[in-house]
Amino acid sequence: PVDVRVGKMLLYGAVLGCLGPVLTIAAVLGGRSPFVAPLEKRDEADAAKRMFAEDQSDHLTTLNAYNAWVDARSLGKAAEMAFTRDNFLSFRVLEGIADLRNQFAQLLHEAGFLGGG
Repeated sequence: PVDVRVGKMLLYGAVLGCLGPVLTIAAVLGGRSPFVAPLEKRDEADAAKRMFAEDQSDHLTTLNAYNAWVDARSLGKAAEMAFTRDNFLSFRVLEGIADLRNQFAQLLHEAGFLGGG
């Protein structure tokens, strides 16, 4: 089951043509933050997070980090792992966001909100 507010957000994203970012933000709302901050490296982790920062919006900051991870992932496993390590991001949480994002897209497709048959 999907939270009513998240479901509404997904439907609006589909109708208004901005589904890509909305899928990611909805998936983020369903889980933990992908940012990790080890106590001994908190300043470095905060600096890495600021590189993705977007006008005081945690959701857009996380969206930027997710999109950058997708880009790194396309370069291969080594690049993906280096990216997550260097930017203090949780590989497992990002994978979970990707999985939930795909589930949301599948639900919208099955409900007839996405093209392709």
